[in-house]
Order: sequence, then structure tokens, then C-alpha cells
Amino acid sequence: MAKRHAEIDTRNPFIPSLSPICRMADQALLFSVVLVALAASVAALISSL
Repeated sequence: MAKRHAEIDTRNPFIPSLSPICRMADQALLFSVVLVALAASVAALISSL
């Protein structure tokens, strides 16, 4: 039996929240991933020399 539309969770996790704290946490997570990737690439370049 198929679920009715009201029973299906329709929240989209990719819509940013309006809370400033959540927006700052999202930005911190995004920038930390970028910084870790840059650090890994620099470490790989240094180790290859």
C-alpha cells in the first residue's frame, strides 16, 4: 500500500535554515572541508619533492 502524501517526509535537507547560528555552522563546515583538502594537497606536494 502506497503512503499518502501527508505521511511522506517532504523536508528537503538542502534548503539552508534561517537561523544565523545554523548558517555560521554550515559555513564553518564548508570552509573546514576546503581547508582540509588544501592542506592535504600541500602535504602531498611536499612529500613528492
